[in-house]
Amino acid sequence: MTHLHIPDGVLPWSLWVPGMALALATLALTAWLGRTAPRSNLAYQGAIGALMLAAMAIELPLGPLEYHLSLLGPAGALLGPVAAFQVVFVVSLMLALAGHGGLTVVGWNALVLGTGAALARPVARTLSRRLSPAVSLASATACAQAVSGLLWLAVMLVALRTGARARWLDRGIGTLPVFMTLALPLWLVGVLVESAVAFGLGRFIARVRPDLLPGGEAAIGSSGPPAGSVPPPGAGGEAA
Repeated sequence: MTHLHIPDGVLPWSLWVPGMALALATLALTAWLGRTAPRSNLAYQGAIGALMLAAMAIELPLGPLEYHLSLLGPAGALLGPVAAFQVVFVVSLMLALAGHGGLTVVGWNALVLGTGAALARPVARTLSRRLSPAVSLASATACAQAVSGLLWLAVMLVALRTGARARWLDRGIGTLPVFMTLALPLWLVGVLVESAVAFGLGRFIARVRPDLLPGGEAAIGSSGPPAGSVPPPGAGGEAA
């Protein structure tokens, strides 16, 4: 998974305090950038955030391991960088309050997930010029998941360097070679699983509301939107 499953007291204050400060500063910046977005967007963001929260709270058995979906790519592609970071921050905070991680790592969780989400929409829009919506969304998800996974690994490696201690360190997984041997295959599995889910979501959304997808406006431009549809959230508000 791409968010840190670490309880409070594991990471030193010299690591989690800068992460929290940077996340709060980014949240303030996104609030300023999205100040002109219509208020109706809040319902749309809330719906996407609820899906992310449900996905991240449900455990999927993968043999001897359990994986938590994040829907990072689809959320970033549907919301755009500004709204996606706001949703990711709120979801990370709610997960921490629900016992899925410490409050002190909310900042790094938001930064790790938000970085990948910020890339999803630009990548999906670029790929949609040549690829189908489902393939574009899956590819954008793979990119977002890969970037967030690398940032996750970087944070964990810094934690090892600073002498952080947790149960997984006490069990002999604290050495760099062992940690990388275990983390890299799990990271690759996460990229594949999230991309497969995004492919299915892309096919569904392309059939029912193609205008919600990056580049979907152009795909239906000549024939007009589906009958009875409403303008996509953010139209005239947040820039994609």
